[in-house]
Amino acid sequence: MSIHIYSDSFGFDTQSKTWPYELEKLRKQKVISYGGRGVGPNWSLRKLVENLEDSLFFESEDVIIIFLSDQKRMEFPWLEKDSHSDGIFLLAEDMSICPSGLKNQNLKQYETHKSEIKTVANTLGSMFLYESVKNITFLHLLSKNFKKFKFLVFSSFSLDHFISEYKNFNIKSTKLLDALDFDSLNTTNFHYESVPMAWLTVRHDGDHPIGNHMTVEENKNFALYCNDVLNNEEPDRSWFKNRTFNGKIDEFIYE
Repeated sequence: MSIHIYSDSFGFDTQSKTWPYELEKLRKQKVISYGGRGVGPNWSLRKLVENLEDSLFFESEDVIIIFLSDQKRMEFPWLEKDSHSDGIFLLAEDMSICPSGLKNQNLKQYETHKSEIKTVANTLGSMFLYESVKNITFLHLLSKNFKKFKFLVFSSFSLDHFISEYKNFNIKSTKLLDALDFDSLNTTNFHYESVPMAWLTVRHDGDHPIGNHMTVEENKNFALYCNDVLNNEEPDRSWFKNRTFNGKIDEFIYE
């Protein structure tokens, strides 16, 4: 039995003191990460689907842990790096000041593609607000069809993650999204955590030398959380930070 992780940078690092490393010790199961820094949900889901289509890839009672990252991290064909998808839609927004995240990613090189980016946003439209919801329910359906595996699903960021503040998506309201309850989806082989990973970690500079945005203590706590869920026990959420933010778009642009 193995534990397979599909994720952005929250599950990318498996070195000593990370939560995958700690979970491997707790479960005595091999942990394999297919994560990538700065990648989006399409990147992770594509790898998962490819592996599920291979009848020899998984074994009975394997665990699948997936982090659904920012749905705006779309893989435009002209991006030079996968991680450059982070913040790309901001280039087409009518903003007088380039957010710090774009400067750090050096995305200014893609300014010639502004019209393409805007067209994609306009085409996706207001229903793109529910892209993460669609991904969650897709994974829930997979768990119904692959009952011999356990699925643990996390959102790296909030389900909105500032999409409603992007004018090009033409989103009028988030009322329905805010009211959705996912508790009924949870079963013995499917678990979705409604608290986003970005909300429960400290993320203070210097606190997390390992590349998954968690402190050493948070890595241990998260490993214990996953272990509890896999044992069909109520996980400890007392360490969750549940941070709040001041609403600036660029504060959330990171891997």
